[in-house]
Amino acid sequence: MLNQLKEWASSVNKKLEPAKTWIRDHQRLCVYLSSALVPMLIMLVVWAKMEMYPFGSKSLMAVDFSHQYISFYGFLKNAVLTGDWTAFAYSFTKSIGGEMIGILSYYLMSPFNIIYILLPLKYFPLGVFLTIWLRYGVIGWSFAYLLVKRYKGLEKNAWMVPIFSTAYTLSGMLVSYQMNTIFYDAMFMLPLLIVALEEVLEGSKPYKYMFLLAATMFMQFYLGYMVSIFIALYACYYMAPNLAIEGSWKEKLKNYVQPLVRVLCFSILGIGLAAVLLYPVVINLMQSKGQVGGGMAFAWALQINPLDILSKLMIGGFDTTSGWSAGPNLPNIYVGALGLLGFVFYFIFAKAHKYQKIGAGVVTFIFFISFVHEFTSKIWHMGQNPAGFFYRFSWILSFFMVLLAYQAYKQGPKLSWKGVLIGLLPIGMAGYYVATHDYTYIAKKQSEAVTKYLKTNGNTIYILLTLFAVGVLYYIWKKWNQKNREKAIATGALLALLAGSILLLQKGYLLTQVSLTLISWAAVLLAFAFRPRKVVWGLLAVMTTLELGYNAYLSQVTLGYADAYKFSDATVSVKRVTDTIKENNTAGFYRIAGSFAYSRTTPALLNFPGLSTFSSSLERTTMDHFAYMGDYGINASTQYANGTLLTDALYGVRYYMDYKEQDPAVIEKHPERQYFGRLTTRRDIQETFTKKVYEDSRYLVYENPDAFSVAFGTGVLLQNITFGQNNPVSNQNLILNTMMGEQENVVQYFQAYSFTDIQTENMEETKNAVGELVYKVKNQAQPGIVRYKVVPKSSYTYYFLTPNNLKEHRDKVSILLNGQWLPHSVSFAQKQLWQIAANDEGKEITLEFRFTTDQEINMSDAGFIRADNDAIKNVLAQRKAQEMKATEWTNTKVAGTVNITDDSSVMMTSIPYSSGWTVKVDGKEVATKRAWDTFLSFPITPGKHKIVMTYVPSGLLAGIFFSLISAAGVLAMRRHDRKVEAEKDLF
Repeated sequence: MLNQLKEWASSVNKKLEPAKTWIRDHQRLCVYLSSALVPMLIMLVVWAKMEMYPFGSKSLMAVDFSHQYISFYGFLKNAVLTGDWTAFAYSFTKSIGGEMIGILSYYLMSPFNIIYILLPLKYFPLGVFLTIWLRYGVIGWSFAYLLVKRYKGLEKNAWMVPIFSTAYTLSGMLVSYQMNTIFYDAMFMLPLLIVALEEVLEGSKPYKYMFLLAATMFMQFYLGYMVSIFIALYACYYMAPNLAIEGSWKEKLKNYVQPLVRVLCFSILGIGLAAVLLYPVVINLMQSKGQVGGGMAFAWALQINPLDILSKLMIGGFDTTSGWSAGPNLPNIYVGALGLLGFVFYFIFAKAHKYQKIGAGVVTFIFFISFVHEFTSKIWHMGQNPAGFFYRFSWILSFFMVLLAYQAYKQGPKLSWKGVLIGLLPIGMAGYYVATHDYTYIAKKQSEAVTKYLKTNGNTIYILLTLFAVGVLYYIWKKWNQKNREKAIATGALLALLAGSILLLQKGYLLTQVSLTLISWAAVLLAFAFRPRKVVWGLLAVMTTLELGYNAYLSQVTLGYADAYKFSDATVSVKRVTDTIKENNTAGFYRIAGSFAYSRTTPALLNFPGLSTFSSSLERTTMDHFAYMGDYGINASTQYANGTLLTDALYGVRYYMDYKEQDPAVIEKHPERQYFGRLTTRRDIQETFTKKVYEDSRYLVYENPDAFSVAFGTGVLLQNITFGQNNPVSNQNLILNTMMGEQENVVQYFQAYSFTDIQTENMEETKNAVGELVYKVKNQAQPGIVRYKVVPKSSYTYYFLTPNNLKEHRDKVSILLNGQWLPHSVSFAQKQLWQIAANDEGKEITLEFRFTTDQEINMSDAGFIRADNDAIKNVLAQRKAQEMKATEWTNTKVAGTVNITDDSSVMMTSIPYSSGWTVKVDGKEVATKRAWDTFLSFPITPGKHKIVMTYVPSGLLAGIFFSLISAAGVLAMRRHDRKVEAEKDLF
């Protein structure tokens, strides 16, 4: 039988010889292809198992991808294909208007985005799949290029290159934060940069390095900033052997520092080449993220328990409930068993210079401090804690670990049995620590699916385990070149391991994440105690593929993904509506609000002037203004959910989209359609948006003829208003009273009324320290209820003024209006105005809050507000008579005429203020001013005027200047190098 197998193997080997010959002749191509294709194939299997598009209906869009990125790709597509590139400077699809340079540089500069430009909107789910999948391939190829180019990846054991390229490509952060593909460009640029950096440090020409650094910063400045920090650390590590050069310490330091200074100068030039984009971005950041969050206050306290990082070394150390969105979470640094232990082997076995090992240790320690110490972590994040997705630089440590691991394995480490035993001790301790602590992403027992499978196929599993043990025993006694005593010890250990494995399997502990991780670590230790050959390396490669794939699956399976087909339906069906509005609009300037939206960035996706957005580059002043008006303005986003007669007019909300309630039978018949939930309900729509201008089987559009245009004339007092926090009623009353000018009495356009009745159930009423009435749920098994009842005494619009303290219970409260779940978007960031009644004179309105919390509930500042619609309309009509008629309107230019017939001295606009706006009145430039800390305003005089407002991004000209200076420096260097080379050729 054995001879027959040998003959069969020999015949197969002969048949494969031509293929082997071709592979040897095209080794480089095969290595690069396999390095790209292996991670791509692994992810295909993972996604097929998860039933992701195109294998199922779930799109790869999750979290920010669904809420932000996909809409900006739609924005990019529209801007490029229409030729209106001014949208990249400024756009009214960003809330009520805003600078776009931050969005352009943060989200849109990837070359992969060309796919979205080419695909129709309905096929964007395909674009999502392709742009993520292809990036995995490029990252794998990029890391392989580094190993081949700098670490002789083709000279010996070339098959190791795809293994470690895959370990980097599918490392912890890359598969966990897959929804943030904007990070991936830096991840494939880093290996290329390291190649160029090492060449420069060794004296090569710097041009490739400078252009790659410029490209990295250009494609994604935020991750590019982190890469720049690592480049500085890596250069110090790489040049450490220069400190051992013979000579005095002065000469040593000179040999060490000179190449670093050289790289620093080239880095400045490289970053300078991208200044045309980077400098305006810095200006934009100072107006958005730079105004949010705490500063860089130093503190010694740690922000996480360092030992908890061990849980992130386990397979599947990520899920959707682990606090990653709030933070601080834990760094995602999983690289698989080969990568992790190879990283350790580097310090023990690698034939690197001892100073370089010390340098690697220092770099690793800096990463460790950055993980556990908040101040140091903020340095990596541009001085702020990130809004979710903590430790965005953790992938760089994964890169460094895998790179060092490859260097260690390249030199063939050999573990002694003493070394194996020593290694098993920390492995066991790490496993014990993780297993005895609670992490939402680490299951205590193997999955029920595995246990169920074992019950029906247990005998087969046990037979396979036994056959595997027999195979290893055969190797030990026939092939292993050791004494019989050591063979006997190994045999006993193997049999004990087999018995223990079967016992753990039956008890449900063998195939847990912790156990599988420990098994993989132990397998690597044992493999290098046996001096691995190709067969063992093959088994290690298979194990690495399986564990990286399983880690990717567990890291992604718990996330909520958008439905690919519903997304296509939502974009196509709603774009038909907004395009119709655009084509038929005769009012000049306008904005569109609605009771529904696919996401807050829908205006960018479908290219219409909306009032909502969600962007890291959103100006803080715009968010604050929405909050001052009792609306949604927080967490880098705005949403127009709490509109009033006043805000409708101020923002120029001329059109309002609504959807028709569908019959359940129709919904069931069309599962591919997106049926929206309400973000808000405008009960005053008959009074405000009085004209129906569009209707189809699913959507309705109403027009507000009283909405202001882009600007209106008023007095200087209105320009200088300062708003108070958590006071939307007073703020809106202040605006209306100031619009009317000096009056003997202050008019309460929005007036507070008492509730008819306040009822409670399962609530204990007490007083807090300042004498306010607070509630506490009596029986935690049931919700505590606070029920407000009111009876409107007029047909006017009524609002509920939310208590600011509700934000403490946002996840522990449910709200019903008249017995139905409140169809409203709630944030509780500041006090809000929820519209609860209109044209409901004499009808009882009931608003019910159901709490499931054990904390005190303070509802003392809840209010019932009536809007005097007639009085408000009278004020607005007077200001509308002084409005500017827009005759031209683009992203960066608004032109029109105005006839001021009263004593107005200021033009107030609904355009957010930016120093990039220039205003000319009758051809003469006038000074602009920030009104209400938010809006653009400028002086005006009575009479007829022609107004032109134009926009140029702040810092653009300075950025162009810096880029030109850098380019001139690079060209001068190049010219000098050519001159030197020509002189050498003469001699």
